[in-house]
Amino acid sequence: MKRSASYIVNGSAMVLSLMLLSGCDFLKKKETPAPKTTAQAAEAGASLCTINGETVITESEFMNNLVQMIQSNPYFKGASLDSLPKELLRKFFDQLTTQALIEKFSVKTNVEKDPEFVKAYNETEKLLKRSLMVQLFEKKIYDNIKVSDGDISKHYSENKDRFVKVAGGTLAMGARFENEEAANAFLAKAKANMDDFENMAKKDGKFRDFGRVTKESRGMQYEVVPGPIKDTVLSANKLPMVDKVKTGKEFWVVKAWDKKDTTLFDLDEVKPHIEAMLKNNLFRDALEKRVKELNSEFTVVVNEDFFKDKAAPGQAQGDDEAQEPKENNAATAA
Repeated sequence: MKRSASYIVNGSAMVLSLMLLSGCDFLKKKETPAPKTTAQAAEAGASLCTINGETVITESEFMNNLVQMIQSNPYFKGASLDSLPKELLRKFFDQLTTQALIEKFSVKTNVEKDPEFVKAYNETEKLLKRSLMVQLFEKKIYDNIKVSDGDISKHYSENKDRFVKVAGGTLAMGARFENEEAANAFLAKAKANMDDFENMAKKDGKFRDFGRVTKESRGMQYEVVPGPIKDTVLSANKLPMVDKVKTGKEFWVVKAWDKKDTTLFDLDEVKPHIEAMLKNNLFRDALEKRVKELNSEFTVVVNEDFFKDKAAPGQAQGDDEAQEPKENNAATAA
């Protein structure tokens, strides 16, 4: 956690992120604040930082910023406020203090009248306004989508083999040989000393660990297990076993052992995951449908010429064919 924290609190980029996380207060025009009532002061909590006698960070403001930081940063996914180290809390607070100090200086020096600030402010305000409108539009669509228990149960039943809790299958490894004579020689050695199969295979052939072989051949296997090897491993009546398998023009000597059944998650264990996935899929479709409706409701005109490849200087678009050398009819006739 402390290593993760260092990535967050170091660097000037943090100042901008804090601005965005702080409820976008930097976009609100600063007016003389009205005196807080007793109830408002109690809600704000203790004053954590003052500048020239004026409170600039209250306890509630600090906690709100902290919660937003946790929710927006992947390093702290699932973390609680109580789990954060004090070092991180203090560094985060110091960044907020720095932000407030810069704001005070900027107000004192009339930066709000600076043309560069005004231009950036207006552009950012426009982008923020559009972003919030899009977020609210999508949120309303998402909140109205309901996934039934029946849909969840159906998806689970149809895709049960994807919800693997403990991978099953039969452990297998093999040595590959280019000719059957070499494979037969290794097979005899392997049958006589199964426990040393891996060391011998790495020395005499092209070794490969197949991991746990299953009927589906999914999961963590480095490559898909060749069909003949899979059939041999899964059809073995007695384990451990060593056998020779032909795959195309190659020969394998395969060892198989330790067969285990696959354990799947129960529906209740994966129900929230399935519900979220189905809801996201429905949301994507609903959003696409709604956007199509909006395109019909409004007149949308796109300047497609802007996205076309520009013609080379002195050459008009569409003249590529005219620029190609033409066949010399005289030479052809000759």
